Amino acid sequence: MEQFFSCKNLKAVLCESRGFLQGPHIASFQIDMPHTLQVKITQLGFRTIEIESPIDISVDVLYSAFSRIERLLMMFDGRFIPLQTLEFSNSDVTSMELLNTCAEHCMNNRLPYFDSADFCKYDINKLLYYDEVITKELYIKWVDLLSDLDIVHQVYLYSLCGREQPKDIKCAFLIELAEPLVETLKTYKGLFPTLMPGKRGTTLKDCLNALITEYGSIIFKRELSENFDSFLQVLVNSRVRLMHIKRNQSGLYFDGKESVLFAIKISLLYRHIIFTLLDIDSSKYQEQLEKCTNSWNQWNDILENFMLKLR
Repeated sequence: MEQFFSCKNLKAVLCESRGFLQGPHIASFQIDMPHTLQVKITQLGFRTIEIESPIDISVDVLYSAFSRIERLLMMFDGRFIPLQTLEFSNSDVTSMELLNTCAEHCMNNRLPYFDSADFCKYDINKLLYYDEVITKELYIKWVDLLSDLDIVHQVYLYSLCGREQPKDIKCAFLIELAEPLVETLKTYKGLFPTLMPGKRGTTLKDCLNALITEYGSIIFKRELSENFDSFLQVLVNSRVRLMHIKRNQSGLYFDGKESVLFAIKISLLYRHIIFTLLDIDSSKYQEQLEKCTNSWNQWNDILENFMLKLR
């Protein structure tokens, strides 16, 4: 897409293939970096994201802002809402025909992680309504955090995408994110001063222990109260499976259904940590976090049967 394709407006419509999105929810804020953009997000049955600029700017700039907003909303929703239509409009220099071509290009080249896995699509996974928290200040913090996380957040999103990939691999990559999360919390919050991920003396198990103990009291309440050390070792074993052939593997690891359950629970931990890094008050989502965790803990007795294995 060439940069001389420019306009003043982007409008995206997102909706579920089945069912409607709750509402009404309305939020608006201004972006000032590097261009002044006005953002409005509305939801009633479907979600509309509109971004307006007072002057013509590159469609790439508009779409990049939309993508960052979309990824922030995914943190609240626990999944991506499918994008149905995308429109660039109101240009002094680029024809509507070319703008339509730009929009089609963006729609056809969306990354696979924008298609969330089926197990992410339950309404119970929503932790926050965006209009409760989204502001200009929150968006700025989000952009800075995305820059610092870099490929870490990409790994998180790909681990939860709907493209065919074994569930145990998805879970294994989510487990591996414990180390960069510890690094991020050290930088942002000054936590875990004795842990040095990637260096001798600090293990993946140490990082998982620190994160779950500090942020997982709701999500991993059952695991913390029963054989927690054994549970941590299963997490590590489930990650290590990707690094060794079968004859060199040892110990208990997650099966397919357990991998789905703990992928969701680790995702909840990740989102809780992201909200903390964004300075979102936990009282706004703690009750829903408890409801979501309890619902997944009761799913097909998978957690109950798994805890029996640890005895």
